Amino acid sequence: MLDCDKVRINLQTSIFGRTLYCFQVIDSTNAYLLSLARDGAAEGTVVQADYQTSGRGRKERKWFAAPGKNLLFSILLKPELEIDYSKKIVLAAAIILAETIKQYLEIHNLPSVKISFKWPNDLMVNGRKLSGILAESILRDKKIVAMVLGIGINLNEAIDEMDSSIQQTATSLFQLTGQQINREEFLTIFLRQFEKDYERFERNFYNQVVEEWKAHCDQIGQKVLISTPFGEEEGVVKDINESGYLIYEDQKGVRKALIAGEIKKGRNAVNF
Repeated sequence: MLDCDKVRINLQTSIFGRTLYCFQVIDSTNAYLLSLARDGAAEGTVVQADYQTSGRGRKERKWFAAPGKNLLFSILLKPELEIDYSKKIVLAAAIILAETIKQYLEIHNLPSVKISFKWPNDLMVNGRKLSGILAESILRDKKIVAMVLGIGINLNEAIDEMDSSIQQTATSLFQLTGQQINREEFLTIFLRQFEKDYERFERNFYNQVVEEWKAHCDQIGQKVLISTPFGEEEGVVKDINESGYLIYEDQKGVRKALIAGEIKKGRNAVNF
């Protein structure tokens, strides 16, 4: 089981992780933290679990993770912003997580990895999923009263230890570096980085988030299969707009913003 006391001792944060709950088994860290949020939990509260019986990603997909191998946690934000900012907050979390990975690998002199972002919430390496982020919010009058960011990152699972359904599509830092990752240290670095960058992003109303996120995205110019609330269609990714929504061009040349949906499959790169 992850040693929460080690995290607390080394945190050096004022807000994030100061209240930290660690479980060996839980249904869902997001569900638990949303319940705490409704009861008035403080911003920065973190819930971590070694194993989730009902862990999930976007669209209620099950998140597979072997007990005690990876990091599965949720963090509570209270941004007091309009709901339109929610997408950019998720993009910001991806940036912070990528920076955490970079820092950890540098500290331990491990090989660097080239991380790319897949809109809206995945961190990828060599076309395989390393991490996912699930945001769930409590709203009042179109404002975010509380937002829970659920983060799952594959740290120490070998490919043959993963669920058979994801062995062809997932990866882990252990698989990429050949070294076991210290989960307590990784979570500590993430929470320190999150506090630092969250303040920076909030202060500037997330103005620079999209450009920073796009620097890690290789989907622009790609022909993709897109899932929308109205069905699937092929298109070419053109941009990420200032609200954090994906802009694509359909087969008729019409530009559209993907507000609710996802990229299901990438095709070969095309010019645009």
